[in-house]
Amino acid sequence: MAKPKKQVSRPKIKSKQTPQRPVLPGVETSDERICWRFKHVDHGGPWGFDKVDGATLCWLMERLAAFEGMTVNELFHTGGYPGKDYNVPDIPSKEALDRLEECGLGDMTKIWCLRLQGEPRLYGFLHGHVFHVIWWDPEHQVWPSKLKHT
Repeated sequence: MAKPKKQVSRPKIKSKQTPQRPVLPGVETSDERICWRFKHVDHGGPWGFDKVDGATLCWLMERLAAFEGMTVNELFHTGGYPGKDYNVPDIPSKEALDRLEECGLGDMTKIWCLRLQGEPRLYGFLHGHVFHVIWWDPEHQVWPSKLKHT
């Protein structure tokens, strides 16, 4: 006759838990906030980033980081400060229109502008919540204002 099998006590298995991955603060809404792409940055031409000194570049990065807490609607809803869009064919600077052609971007219909301070502007193209940076215009030459100090 066979001996009865011994019951072995097993520890209770807790339900499977996947370890939590560390999450960056605010990441849950990052698809709504502005972010930056630099693939199409103009490295030549009159508004190229090759002319930006180190201190200005650091200042610019700080400004862009501050904007990252905002949604596209918060940046561009008023059509004024800090951001607005323009129709590309209406750009008053022929040099800017020619430069877009040289960069292979002449077929774009709208260009977006971020005012960073009095005169300095950052130009690019907006696709969803991604701002594709093109130009750094510290002297407000791409689309000059008729008002003083803006």
